[in-house]
Amino acid sequence: MNVTATLFGQMITFIVFVWFIKAYLWEPLTQAMENRTKQITDGLVAAEQGQQKIEQATIEFSTRIDEAKTKASSIINDAESKSKNIVEEARLSAREEAKKIAKSSGQQLEQEINAAREKLKDDVAELSVLCAERIISKEVDKKMHDKIINEVLKK
Repeated sequence: MNVTATLFGQMITFIVFVWFIKAYLWEPLTQAMENRTKQITDGLVAAEQGQQKIEQATIEFSTRIDEAKTKASSIINDAESKSKNIVEEARLSAREEAKKIAKSSGQQLEQEINAAREKLKDDVAELSVLCAERIISKEVDKKMHDKIINEVLKK
């Protein structure tokens, strides 16, 4: 056997083997590796985007919680101020009503006092006239005068 023919046969076999590997194995293998690399890259990008979305959602959540707390606080403050206003208005209204009642009571009391004075004046005038009649009808004596005045006063 000839070394050159063996070497030449081996070279042809090696070239056919390389062509076969390249045609049927190398291309699909490199294609599968590229696809897998692309999937891994896409997965990493998606994971990074997911992480960013989580961070954004966390920030938005915190912002909304702060806004809700602020709104709740303002609603509570408004309710407290409205209740204070209502209480103050009720106090003012009660004071005004008390003043009106006191004023009307004062006026009613004044009317009753005036009526009592008028009645007292009438009674004193009536008593005076009655005393004068008795004194004039009896004789003019000091003891008798005192006796008559005491009788009238007792009546």
